[in-house]
Amino acid sequence: MTPDNYALVHSSDDRRIFVIVSEEFGDFVLVKECKGSGCECLGCMLFQAAVEDGKEKYPVIETEKGVELQEGLMAYPFSDEGGLLLKGLKHHRYRRYKGTVTKQKLDDIFKTPDGYLMVKLEGDGTFTHSYMSMTVDKRVISKGCVAAGCPCLGCRIVDSYYQAGPGQIVPLVDRSKARSTREGELVLPVFEGDEILSRVLNRDPNLGYEFIGNLITSPLEQMFYNLAFLDLHLHPQYSVGKYRLDFALPEHKIAIELDGHEYHKTKYQRTHDAQRDRWLYGQGWHVLRFTGSEIYKDLDKCIDEICSLAGVERLNKP
Repeated sequence: MTPDNYALVHSSDDRRIFVIVSEEFGDFVLVKECKGSGCECLGCMLFQAAVEDGKEKYPVIETEKGVELQEGLMAYPFSDEGGLLLKGLKHHRYRRYKGTVTKQKLDDIFKTPDGYLMVKLEGDGTFTHSYMSMTVDKRVISKGCVAAGCPCLGCRIVDSYYQAGPGQIVPLVDRSKARSTREGELVLPVFEGDEILSRVLNRDPNLGYEFIGNLITSPLEQMFYNLAFLDLHLHPQYSVGKYRLDFALPEHKIAIELDGHEYHKTKYQRTHDAQRDRWLYGQGWHVLRFTGSEIYKDLDKCIDEICSLAGVERLNKP
């Protein structure tokens, strides 16, 4: 969220100038000759005023959130309640502000993240990702991340983009505003994308496979991936030698094949699969094959079996 209105305060040795920056009301000079402490000008009154709704008092201007833009120039956001007072001003009385500070610049400074992605380096050199927001309590969403080339959910979120408006494609996570906590977690803010992530974490069936582009075309594979990708670092269409696997966990050398309806296979296809499985076994791979019936009947059981073989703690079981 970003504030609707801002107050700029230009301070010099002999006076203060108050400016209002607002998309709705325009940018205008409110007070030009404030004398500072003890002054009763409109600017000083706004900074001291509060709006009461019968239960609580809300400051008109959130002074604790002030930001110094440069020496002698401070910016403050109006509270939602305080912005209502601007409606009562006769705006034609005030001179238009023509300075270089724009609402867009202030929005970029004051916008509040909708959520946070947290990355923690573990003792074994892997990373754990957690997510929290107003709609999602802090929860671990992936463990054992190896960073470079990792397809875990945390890495996919960091690398994802969304369409904020016509022709406006922006990253889901703003890496430029990352910060570190005292506990050593890297905190990455998520602006405006919490609705998308909440749908993903709440298993919206229409979003899961969108994280891997067009690599998955089979409805059976989409169904499998939608549930499994929250727990397993799956590589779809992974190449090993001359073979291409439906899904793979390369760090565990586990190949996952979804066979659809096994009884539809020809003798040649069954022989080919057996030869491929023997070759993969010789290369140190485990091959797990699941039929369409197994997937549709009890997909959770299939994922439990994969997690058990990989030694992976399942974090997101429904």
